Amino acid sequence: MTNFKQDKGDWEVQYQSGQLDRLCSDQEFTRYKVLASYIEKCRRNISLLDIGCGEGLILKHLNLDLIEKYTGLDLAQTALGRISPKREQDDFICSSLEEYWPSETWDVILFNEILYYTDDPVAQLRKFEKSLKEGGFFLVSMHRKRNPLAYNNRCIRRLRNYFIEARYLVQDAVEISKIYQPVAWQVFVVQPPGS
Repeated sequence: MTNFKQDKGDWEVQYQSGQLDRLCSDQEFTRYKVLASYIEKCRRNISLLDIGCGEGLILKHLNLDLIEKYTGLDLAQTALGRISPKREQDDFICSSLEEYWPSETWDVILFNEILYYTDDPVAQLRKFEKSLKEGGFFLVSMHRKRNPLAYNNRCIRRLRNYFIEARYLVQDAVEISKIYQPVAWQVFVVQPPGS
């Protein structure tokens, strides 16, 4: 079981009260820049599914001329309502990860700090394996805790093991950490077999 409760009402309150404004802070700047650089490496018209998009912060770090279509998925309608810019070709879906079943394909699927909010991060990732266009990839960002037994860290280990067992092509795997703050993220750029 997760340490986090996925309650739509709680997420709405956190966004409405400003409790999640820290996601726009300088602390997150480097992580978003790294994610954006991986997305933009495609250097063509990119379709992007941002799972756990919140207020669409990744858009502030991307060259939107490269993004043909953006789809943001989040549990909180308040967060989706704050996404800017909103372009005609983009979609914004209010749903939990568990309840959402993809019906399209994308070049990049970003799991943005979301998989450790599920009981089975591998199962949630697997349901998107057929949702990547040819040559597409998953971009997974996970906050690493200091305690090795923390649920986040167990999720990271489960995903890493799955990437090996399922013979994913690991294009890159990096850790971003802050020297003067106890904050770290692990980022994976992976392709399922056959993508």
